Amino acid sequence: MTRRAPLLAALAAILLTVAWWYLLYQPRRVEQAEFTEQTAQLEAERDQLQSQIAVLREVEENEEDYRSQLVRLRDYIPDDPGQPKALRSLQQAADASGVEIALLTFAEPEPVEDAPETNKDLTALARIPTQMTVTGSYFQVVDLLRRIEVDLARAVKVETVTMAEEAEQSFPDLTVTAIGHIFSVLPVLEAGADVEVVGPDGTPSEGPSEAASDQASPAPAESETPAGEGTS
Repeated sequence: MTRRAPLLAALAAILLTVAWWYLLYQPRRVEQAEFTEQTAQLEAERDQLQSQIAVLREVEENEEDYRSQLVRLRDYIPDDPGQPKALRSLQQAADASGVEIALLTFAEPEPVEDAPETNKDLTALARIPTQMTVTGSYFQVVDLLRRIEVDLARAVKVETVTMAEEAEQSFPDLTVTAIGHIFSVLPVLEAGADVEVVGPDGTPSEGPSEAASDQASPAPAESETPAGEGTS
């Protein structure tokens, strides 16, 4: 019995150690690891919330500036064809440049391929083919094109410009035709992968249709300027 006592004591010590490991130490280790993970997650959420709060504070501090930019953006790419307003802006640019608008037409809107999505459902970025014929000197025409592409509040893309000398007028008067697009965010009808721009009457646009304005400057005697407001 005396010889077995140390062996039994050692065995009891081993059993106590194993019991302490599995019943006390190991659960505490697992609990500590879970607590550390939760702490790290909470700290990450805290940092994210602090970043969001900083962004919201910046938005609040610059609210007036953001609202002003939003207004300019809506003027730049309006949510309607806005042809009368575009006509007035083009007429003002022509007056400031000293040229005369002989003809101004708008065709039916058409969707812009691969355009980014808008922030409204069933709407898409559309372009309205526009053609403008003016008369004036070379430098006046160049000034007009600069005003259209730089100073105009409306998004305009001039794609082609053709020039011809006025046969019945003295040099350097030119007749210049500019072809391009103005842009708008317009309602659309979705049919599978196809997107159709909706016209003012709620039906899809069908082919180009010209629209001119009586607000343009009077054309030379041999030229005719169509009357009537622009249509979308």
